[in-house]
Amino acid sequence: MRPQDLHTHSLYDDGKCTLEEMVQAAVGKRLSAIGLSGHSPIENEQDWTMPKEKLPQYMAEVKRLKAKYRVIIPVFCGIEYDLRSKLDLSTFDYVIGSVHATVTPDGCFDADNTAEIAKDGIKRYFAGNADAAAECYFSQYAEMANNPEIHIVGHFDLLTKFDEREAIYDPESKTYLQAAFAAMESLVKAGKIFEVNTGAISRGYRTSPYPAKNLLKQLHSLGGRICLNSDAHSTDGIACAFDSALELIKACGFREIWMLTAQGFAPVSVEKIEYL
Repeated sequence: MRPQDLHTHSLYDDGKCTLEEMVQAAVGKRLSAIGLSGHSPIENEQDWTMPKEKLPQYMAEVKRLKAKYRVIIPVFCGIEYDLRSKLDLSTFDYVIGSVHATVTPDGCFDADNTAEIAKDGIKRYFAGNADAAAECYFSQYAEMANNPEIHIVGHFDLLTKFDEREAIYDPESKTYLQAAFAAMESLVKAGKIFEVNTGAISRGYRTSPYPAKNLLKQLHSLGGRICLNSDAHSTDGIACAFDSALELIKACGFREIWMLTAQGFAPVSVEKIEYL
Protein backbone atom coordinates (compact mmCIF):
# COMPACT_ATOMS: atom_id res chain seq x y z
CA MET A 1 0.00 0.00 0.00
CA ARG A 2 1.29 3.46 -0.86
CA PRO A 3 1.69 5.90 2.06
CA GLN A 4 -0.50 8.94 2.52
CA ASP A 5 0.42 12.46 3.64
CA LEU A 6 -1.97 14.42 5.86
CA HIS A 7 0.16 17.41 6.86
CA THR A 8 0.59 19.97 4.07
CA HIS A 9 0.45 23.73 3.64
CA SER A 10 -0.36 26.07 0.76
CA LEU A 11 -0.63 29.71 -0.26
CA TYR A 12 -3.54 30.01 2.18
CA ASP A 13 -0.98 30.12 5.00
CA ASP A 14 2.83 29.95 4.82
CA GLY A 15 3.11 27.44 1.99
CA LYS A 16 4.54 28.23 -1.43
CA CYS A 17 2.10 26.42 -3.73
CA THR A 18 -1.62 26.26 -4.44
CA LEU A 19 -3.80 23.55 -2.93
CA GLU A 20 -4.24 21.97 -6.35
CA GLU A 21 -0.49 21.90 -6.96
CA MET A 22 -0.08 20.03 -3.66
CA VAL A 23 -2.74 17.52 -4.70
CA GLN A 24 -1.08 17.07 -8.09
CA ALA A 25 2.27 16.44 -6.39
CA ALA A 26 0.65 13.72 -4.27
CA VAL A 27 -0.78 12.16 -7.43
CA GLY A 28 2.70 12.28 -8.96
CA LYS A 29 4.09 10.40 -5.95
CA ARG A 30 1.21 7.91 -6.29
CA LEU A 31 0.21 8.43 -2.66
CA SER A 32 -2.88 6.63 -1.41
CA ALA A 33 -4.41 9.90 -0.12
CA ILE A 34 -3.55 13.54 0.50
CA GLY A 35 -4.66 15.75 3.37
CA LEU A 36 -4.72 19.55 3.18
CA SER A 37 -4.13 21.12 6.58
CA GLY A 38 -3.61 24.88 6.67
CA HIS A 39 -2.53 26.63 9.86
CA SER A 40 -5.62 27.67 11.80
CA PRO A 41 -6.32 31.38 12.26
CA ILE A 42 -5.30 32.88 15.60
CA GLU A 43 -6.46 36.12 17.20
CA ASN A 44 -3.12 37.91 16.81
CA GLU A 45 -2.65 37.00 13.16
CA GLN A 46 0.87 35.95 12.15
CA ASP A 47 2.46 35.71 8.72
CA TRP A 48 2.35 31.90 8.94
CA THR A 49 -1.32 31.54 9.92
CA MET A 50 -4.37 31.47 7.68
CA PRO A 51 -6.32 34.76 7.84
CA LYS A 52 -9.74 34.16 9.37
CA GLU A 53 -11.54 35.64 6.38
CA LYS A 54 -9.87 33.11 4.05
CA LEU A 55 -11.05 30.03 5.93
CA PRO A 56 -14.40 29.68 4.06
CA GLN A 57 -12.57 30.01 0.73
CA TYR A 58 -10.03 27.39 1.84
CA MET A 59 -12.77 24.92 2.75
CA ALA A 60 -14.65 25.55 -0.50
CA GLU A 61 -11.47 24.99 -2.51
CA VAL A 62 -10.73 21.71 -0.74
CA LYS A 63 -14.31 20.60 -1.42
CA ARG A 64 -13.83 21.41 -5.12
CA LEU A 65 -10.59 19.39 -5.23
CA LYS A 66 -12.24 16.46 -3.47
CA ALA A 67 -14.81 16.30 -6.25
CA LYS A 68 -12.36 16.91 -9.08
CA TYR A 69 -9.89 14.20 -7.99
CA ARG A 70 -12.31 11.71 -6.46
CA VAL A 71 -11.48 8.92 -8.95
CA ILE A 72 -7.73 9.67 -8.80
CA ILE A 73 -6.86 10.22 -5.14
CA PRO A 74 -8.83 10.78 -1.92
CA VAL A 75 -8.48 14.39 -0.73
CA PHE A 76 -9.17 15.14 2.94
CA CYS A 77 -9.95 18.52 4.47
CA GLY A 78 -7.88 19.07 7.59
CA ILE A 79 -6.57 21.88 9.73
CA GLU A 80 -3.41 22.31 11.80
CA TYR A 81 -4.92 23.68 14.96
CA ASP A 82 -2.80 25.94 17.12
CA LEU A 83 -3.80 25.84 20.77
CA ARG A 84 -4.19 29.63 20.70
CA SER A 85 -6.93 29.37 18.06
CA LYS A 86 -10.65 29.68 18.64
CA LEU A 87 -12.22 27.58 15.94
CA ASP A 88 -15.06 25.13 15.37
CA LEU A 89 -13.23 21.90 14.54
CA SER A 90 -16.28 19.76 13.82
CA THR A 91 -16.36 20.60 10.11
CA PHE A 92 -12.94 19.10 9.27
CA ASP A 93 -12.17 15.52 8.27
CA TYR A 94 -9.29 15.49 10.75
CA VAL A 95 -7.40 17.88 13.03
CA ILE A 96 -3.68 18.13 13.77
CA GLY A 97 -2.96 19.75 17.14
CA SER A 98 0.32 21.67 17.35
CA VAL A 99 2.25 24.04 19.59
CA HIS A 100 4.34 26.63 17.76
CA ALA A 101 4.79 29.28 20.46
CA THR A 102 5.41 28.68 24.15
CA VAL A 103 2.89 30.71 26.14
CA THR A 104 3.88 32.07 29.57
CA PRO A 105 2.20 34.49 32.02
CA ASP A 106 4.57 37.19 30.76
CA GLY A 107 4.07 36.62 27.03
CA CYS A 108 5.07 34.02 24.47
CA PHE A 109 7.94 33.27 22.16
CA ASP A 110 7.95 31.42 18.87
CA ALA A 111 9.79 28.10 19.10
CA ASP A 112 9.48 27.70 15.31
CA ASN A 113 11.01 30.93 14.02
CA THR A 114 14.79 31.24 14.38
CA ALA A 115 17.39 29.91 16.78
CA GLU A 116 18.06 33.47 17.95
CA ILE A 117 14.39 34.05 18.81
CA ALA A 118 14.25 30.72 20.66
CA LYS A 119 17.35 31.53 22.71
CA ASP A 120 16.10 35.04 23.45
CA GLY A 121 12.74 33.66 24.58
CA ILE A 122 14.38 31.23 26.97
CA LYS A 123 16.47 34.05 28.40
CA ARG A 124 13.54 36.47 28.66
CA TYR A 125 10.79 34.21 29.99
CA PHE A 126 12.70 31.42 31.77
CA ALA A 127 15.83 33.17 33.07
CA GLY A 128 17.91 31.19 30.61
CA ASN A 129 16.68 27.80 31.87
CA ALA A 130 16.03 25.70 28.77
CA ASP A 131 14.65 22.81 30.85
CA ALA A 132 12.00 25.14 32.31
CA ALA A 133 11.08 26.25 28.79
CA ALA A 134 10.74 22.60 27.74
CA GLU A 135 8.51 21.86 30.73
CA CYS A 136 6.20 24.72 29.74
CA TYR A 137 6.22 23.65 26.09
CA PHE A 138 5.34 20.01 26.72
CA SER A 139 2.69 20.91 29.30
CA GLN A 140 0.86 22.76 26.55
CA TYR A 141 0.97 19.69 24.34
CA ALA A 142 -0.54 17.73 27.23
CA GLU A 143 -3.56 20.07 27.11
CA MET A 144 -4.56 18.48 23.78
CA ALA A 145 -5.56 15.36 25.69
CA ASN A 146 -8.64 17.29 26.84
CA ASN A 147 -9.83 18.08 23.32
CA PRO A 148 -11.58 15.10 21.69
CA GLU A 149 -11.68 16.83 18.29
CA ILE A 150 -7.89 16.69 17.92
CA HIS A 151 -6.83 13.48 16.16
CA ILE A 152 -3.12 13.91 15.46
CA VAL A 153 -0.30 15.32 17.61
CA GLY A 154 1.82 17.49 15.32
CA HIS A 155 5.66 17.66 15.46
CA PHE A 156 5.77 16.79 19.18
CA ASP A 157 9.34 18.01 19.86
CA LEU A 158 9.38 20.95 17.44
CA LEU A 159 11.24 23.00 20.07
CA THR A 160 14.44 21.09 19.10
CA LYS A 161 14.18 22.31 15.50
CA PHE A 162 17.55 24.11 15.64
CA ASP A 163 19.41 21.75 17.95
CA GLU A 164 21.44 19.94 15.31
CA ARG A 165 23.16 23.26 14.59
CA GLU A 166 22.95 24.91 18.00
CA ALA A 167 22.49 23.04 21.27
CA ILE A 168 19.61 25.06 22.72
CA TYR A 169 17.97 22.24 24.68
CA ASP A 170 19.33 19.10 26.29
CA PRO A 171 16.91 16.41 25.07
CA GLU A 172 18.58 13.85 27.35
CA SER A 173 18.20 15.83 30.58
CA LYS A 174 16.02 14.31 33.28
CA THR A 175 13.73 17.35 33.41
CA TYR A 176 13.26 17.47 29.63
CA LEU A 177 12.48 13.77 29.38
CA GLN A 178 10.12 13.77 32.36
CA ALA A 179 8.15 16.64 30.81
CA ALA A 180 8.04 15.00 27.37
CA PHE A 181 7.13 11.56 28.72
CA ALA A 182 4.38 12.94 30.97
CA ALA A 183 2.77 14.80 28.07
CA MET A 184 3.14 11.78 25.85
CA GLU A 185 1.47 9.50 28.39
CA SER A 186 -1.52 11.83 28.72
CA LEU A 187 -1.92 12.05 24.95
CA VAL A 188 -1.62 8.28 24.48
CA LYS A 189 -4.28 7.69 27.14
CA ALA A 190 -6.52 10.14 25.26
CA GLY A 191 -6.12 8.08 22.08
CA LYS A 192 -4.17 10.65 20.06
CA ILE A 193 -2.09 9.62 17.06
CA PHE A 194 1.45 11.00 16.95
CA GLU A 195 2.77 12.00 13.56
CA VAL A 196 6.30 11.12 12.48
CA ASN A 197 7.00 14.44 10.81
CA THR A 198 9.72 14.88 8.17
CA GLY A 199 9.17 18.60 7.54
CA ALA A 200 12.39 19.83 9.14
CA ILE A 201 14.35 17.44 6.92
CA SER A 202 12.93 18.90 3.70
CA ARG A 203 13.64 22.43 4.91
CA GLY A 204 17.21 21.66 5.94
CA TYR A 205 16.95 22.04 9.73
CA ARG A 206 17.25 18.41 10.77
CA THR A 207 18.47 15.09 9.45
CA SER A 208 15.85 13.06 11.34
CA PRO A 209 12.09 13.38 11.88
CA TYR A 210 10.09 14.54 14.86
CA PRO A 211 9.75 12.94 17.37
CA ALA A 212 13.37 12.04 18.14
CA LYS A 213 14.28 8.36 18.33
CA ASN A 214 14.32 8.22 22.13
CA LEU A 215 10.82 9.73 22.26
CA LEU A 216 9.56 7.34 19.58
CA LYS A 217 10.87 4.40 21.58
CA GLN A 218 9.06 5.67 24.66
CA LEU A 219 5.91 6.19 22.61
CA HIS A 220 6.07 2.59 21.45
CA SER A 221 6.53 1.35 25.01
CA LEU A 222 3.39 3.27 26.01
CA GLY A 223 1.37 1.64 23.24
CA GLY A 224 1.11 4.88 21.27
CA ARG A 225 -0.15 5.13 17.72
CA ILE A 226 1.65 6.87 14.85
CA CYS A 227 1.07 8.19 11.36
CA LEU A 228 3.57 9.46 8.78
CA ASN A 229 3.41 13.05 7.50
CA SER A 230 5.71 15.47 5.67
CA ASP A 231 4.50 18.90 6.86
CA ALA A 232 5.21 19.93 3.27
CA HIS A 233 5.18 23.66 2.50
CA SER A 234 5.83 23.13 -1.21
CA THR A 235 5.33 20.38 -3.77
CA ASP A 236 8.89 19.07 -3.44
CA GLY A 237 8.29 18.42 0.26
CA ILE A 238 5.43 15.98 -0.27
CA ALA A 239 6.37 12.60 1.25
CA CYS A 240 9.92 13.84 1.86
CA ALA A 241 12.24 11.27 3.49
CA PHE A 242 9.40 8.80 4.00
CA ASP A 243 11.65 5.82 3.25
CA SER A 244 14.17 6.67 5.99
CA ALA A 245 11.31 7.55 8.36
CA LEU A 246 9.80 4.11 7.77
CA GLU A 247 13.13 2.52 8.69
CA LEU A 248 13.21 4.55 11.92
CA ILE A 249 9.61 3.58 12.70
CA LYS A 250 10.47 -0.11 12.31
CA ALA A 251 13.66 0.27 14.37
CA CYS A 252 11.62 1.73 17.23
CA GLY A 253 9.38 -1.32 17.25
CA PHE A 254 6.22 -0.07 15.58
CA ARG A 255 4.31 -2.57 13.50
CA GLU A 256 1.38 -0.38 12.43
CA ILE A 257 0.83 3.04 10.92
CA TRP A 258 -2.58 4.65 11.24
CA MET A 259 -4.05 5.96 8.00
CA LEU A 260 -7.16 8.02 7.34
CA THR A 261 -10.03 6.51 5.36
CA ALA A 262 -13.56 7.66 4.59
CA GLN A 263 -14.61 5.73 7.70
CA GLY A 264 -11.94 7.22 9.96
CA PHE A 265 -8.43 6.19 11.01
CA ALA A 266 -7.42 2.56 10.61
CA PRO A 267 -4.18 0.63 11.22
CA VAL A 268 -2.04 -0.66 8.36
CA SER A 269 0.90 -3.00 8.82
CA VAL A 270 4.23 -1.20 8.40
CA GLU A 271 5.34 -4.12 6.26
CA LYS A 272 2.57 -3.35 3.78
CA ILE A 273 3.63 0.28 3.29
CA GLU A 274 5.49 0.61 0.00
CA TYR A 275 8.73 2.55 -0.26
CA LEU A 276 8.71 5.52 -2.64
